[in-house]
Amino acid sequence: MNKLIYLLLAFSISLFFCKYTNAQDYYNNFAKPITTQKGQFIYLELPPIKSEAGVLYFLDRNLGASSTNVEVSDSWGDLYQWGRETDGHEKRFSDTTLLYSKTQEANHNLFIVDQKKSNDWLLSSENDLWQGSEGKNNPCPCGYRLPTQKEWRAVLNLGYEVKATPSGYYYLSVANGQLILPCAGLRSAYTGHFQHIGTRGYYWASDAITKGTSGCIDFNKEELTTNISIFGFRGFGRSVRCMRSE
Repeated sequence: MNKLIYLLLAFSISLFFCKYTNAQDYYNNFAKPITTQKGQFIYLELPPIKSEAGVLYFLDRNLGASSTNVEVSDSWGDLYQWGRETDGHEKRFSDTTLLYSKTQEANHNLFIVDQKKSNDWLLSSENDLWQGSEGKNNPCPCGYRLPTQKEWRAVLNLGYEVKATPSGYYYLSVANGQLILPCAGLRSAYTGHFQHIGTRGYYWASDAITKGTSGCIDFNKEELTTNISIFGFRGFGRSVRCMRSE
């Protein structure tokens, strides 16, 4: 009986914690597989990857992806503007707006076009978004977060190779296939148009670099950019792969 009470108490504390920190879909993350967005997407946790940055546990697909099969476009998933919550803007069918958001919660599902090239979807940049599993607007399931650039680099240091599928889509195989990252393309901050779908991968890191810029990794069939000084403009739509660490 004491053990049962302890387990219920631990569950209640975790549930309250995730609700309190506004993590996305906290109420569905206490049983595997992990379900988000009202059951629309299901994620599994990959086996642990041991790296110089610690033991890392990645989810098996990008946020919004309905498949792990890199032969099909269903593996690409959504494209997020850095720091925004899961509000619908990340969907590939979302419409656009020229109005910048005054607050960290845009309160609509439109992709914000950066017509003034301010490098952000916010009127005033905020660097404290997406910082860890408790971070504001964290789009990942409860207990998960975006990788830091240090963690991305540590994983890539285990070895990587850009490969092509028979269907002509490219993907990045990391650490002998322990982590597979499809080339899901990019959504332009300046036009809202999609670019390099199936041929290049653009993934956000959680790091805030300078005003309007944040960490990321980019790769294609010819080159891979992972230097920690490399940054991406926050208004662009990039893929998100969630993880946790020990």
